[in-house]
Amino acid sequence: MRVQKSDIIGGLPASIARDVVRRYRLVERTAASAASYLEGLDIDAETAVQGLAAEGFLEPVASHNDNRMWWTTTLKGNALSMASFGKPIKRATAERLLSGVIERAKTYNADPQRIRFIERLRVFGSYLDPDVQELGDIDLEVVIGRRPGDVTESSLAYARASGRSFSTYLDRLTWADHELIQFLRNRSAAVNITQEDIDALTDLHGIVYSIGDDPGAIPAR
Repeated sequence: MRVQKSDIIGGLPASIARDVVRRYRLVERTAASAASYLEGLDIDAETAVQGLAAEGFLEPVASHNDNRMWWTTTLKGNALSMASFGKPIKRATAERLLSGVIERAKTYNADPQRIRFIERLRVFGSYLDPDVQELGDIDLEVVIGRRPGDVTESSLAYARASGRSFSTYLDRLTWADHELIQFLRNRSAAVNITQEDIDALTDLHGIVYSIGDDPGAIPAR
């Protein structure tokens, strides 16, 4: 999904709206979680979340014991979270970036210190249209697997070992997944990676990596 920085989305500047929905992607959170992105804007977190929900980027999940509504992204919101403001890239650049992601997947899956593994990578979007010579970015779906063991305890221990500070329990619990995606992206603004099932988004996709076809990977089980 490509948007302009000058766009207004849900009453927010496009870049802020993208940052906010990224906060809610894959994790249920309250409206208060958006507050840190709204500093300097004349809008409160509840209003911002309601505005994004009204335009179909967020949806309510449940009201828990504290009576606060919890929110998560819709498919449209996930697309916005991957939006790129960068300049288009040439197909040759896109091919180089994709090759780099695949090589990093192999490196990751061969590392015995990792508590997750990359089961599969699928590319989708404009990359698969040979007539498109300038692309906004590379869109990839990753399927992440968990190594055997106590998932909760091993995830928390992995987060502690990283030496990073985490603001919430959920951030600690999901750090291994986020780290994996950061490793694959390698700081490239032109590489977008989602854990969303892209079958719900498009039927145009192709497998570019599978752990079952990687002889150097540590077995998934």
